[in-house]
Amino acid sequence: MAMHRRTHLSAVATVILVILAVGLSIRPGLASAPSAPMATVAPAALTGQPRPLVLLVHGWLATSLDMLAMRLRLTRDGFDCNAIGLSHLGVLDSIADYAGELAWMIEMEYAHRRHIVIVAHSMGGLVARYYLRNLRTTDQVKTVITVATPHHGTFGGIILPSRSIPTGEMLPGGPFLEELNSVSETVPGVDFHAIWTPTDGVVIPAENSIMCGARNYKVSGLGATHLGLLTSDAAYAIILDVLRGQKPPATGPQMRDHEDAKEHPLPWLRLLEQSWHRPIMGIS
Repeated sequence: MAMHRRTHLSAVATVILVILAVGLSIRPGLASAPSAPMATVAPAALTGQPRPLVLLVHGWLATSLDMLAMRLRLTRDGFDCNAIGLSHLGVLDSIADYAGELAWMIEMEYAHRRHIVIVAHSMGGLVARYYLRNLRTTDQVKTVITVATPHHGTFGGIILPSRSIPTGEMLPGGPFLEELNSVSETVPGVDFHAIWTPTDGVVIPAENSIMCGARNYKVSGLGATHLGLLTSDAAYAIILDVLRGQKPPATGPQMRDHEDAKEHPLPWLRLLEQSWHRPIMGIS
């Protein structure tokens, strides 16, 4: 009787596992998405180099869940990966404050990891840059890949809540970006890459996502938007190549003129300034 019961339970367990496997295989979205092209260079751990920890940093009005699709893809492709959740959705505190949260995660929580790669979306790229320039006390971070980061600001911030400190800090020509971009936009010992799209829609003008001194990649096509880059196959292929030690070809402009970055792209921005009685930084 006991033998018969164990056999029956084993059969039931097998059926459940089969059902779960089939369910995952037909689940829409990431599970059914085509895999990124296989690279000829293996992950660092397979080439005798320290295996990197990939740390994902989200942007303004977001959470770590916004980076979930990318995290799952990176995990599937063999990389150790985690995502930071900035306090208050990245909305209320200054970018410097959020950089302090990132510093704690890297240098305290992951103090034992000697090779970290940051992949940061939108404002998260500015958080990473501020940390590396002003707060870091270790050389753990070796590479930074920014995705749709307003390195030279965005006039899109004019339509966002004025009480959100980061939106003011991300306005072109403001003191925060002027200091962050002074002397050099990069820091020694870190390899920088910047992915951007001309159809961003949030970074205005879109070219303000170009980072001087970094290797820049212009991604175009259907779905290439500010948020769409997080699930873009083209953007992910670039990230995967960088993580695997390859050098994907840089595309589009590689420099951004600081003065051009401060010029508003649309006349209606002046009308907004006049009607709301709120000065737009960078507009004379």
